[in-house]
Amino acid sequence: MDLIERHWESARRHPWEVARARFFLRLLDRLGCIEHTAAWLDVGAGDAWFAGQLRAVLPTTARLVCWDVHYGDAELSGSEPGSESREIVFTAERPPGTFDGVLMLDVIEHVEDDVAFVRDVVRDSLADNGWVLVSVPAYQRLFSDHDRALKHYRRYSPRTLRSTLESAGLTVVARGGLFHALLPMRAAVVLRERHRRRHLPQTGIGGWQGTEALSRAIVLALDSESRLSLAMGTRHFPPLPGLSTWALCRRQNTGGRR
Repeated sequence: MDLIERHWESARRHPWEVARARFFLRLLDRLGCIEHTAAWLDVGAGDAWFAGQLRAVLPTTARLVCWDVHYGDAELSGSEPGSESREIVFTAERPPGTFDGVLMLDVIEHVEDDVAFVRDVVRDSLADNGWVLVSVPAYQRLFSDHDRALKHYRRYSPRTLRSTLESAGLTVVARGGLFHALLPMRAAVVLRERHRRRHLPQTGIGGWQGTEALSRAIVLALDSESRLSLAMGTRHFPPLPGLSTWALCRRQNTGGRR
């Protein structure tokens, strides 16, 4: 969860966030990243809830660093509620050294110059044989008040995401869509928004107030759908349109630093 979306009075996780975490953990496991990655960097880690889920399935010898420029003293001391700080290092500055695996989950849409940002991370923080996993909100036509509230600069199609990553020095080796059933729902919301005269307040996923039963039902539905997303994304099918799009990449030049 982005730090801007946090509401500590509501500790219940949004079903979207739970299903998203399960999908990426399965993806990383399917591609062998869980077992073979010794050093992890979670860029723009937010409240580190996903990092906590990841830490629970990593080998005890693996190193996991959460880097977010918006971290304050509470997060850096590990005392922030929900920070999942056990065996995780927190930093507000770019950590030194290189990492075998780099996560940028719903991060680069917050950066004005996304290509330069990714290129800098690849150059300074990615090991020569390392990988990068990127996810972003999909389709610029769906840009809405929700994106403005979360300080997004843009949304991405699978093609524009691939172009961005290749321009930053990466080669896409697996990619796909996620949350396919939510795509027409979001389109309907955006269409209705464009016909309103006034903007409504946006709370993001941190404002979820659904019951536990409703949350479980939605997670089950999204989780079932995401298994199809996983199968297609790891078998090199064309990306199935969804509310999110993702790509796992390697360096374009794996023989040494650029």
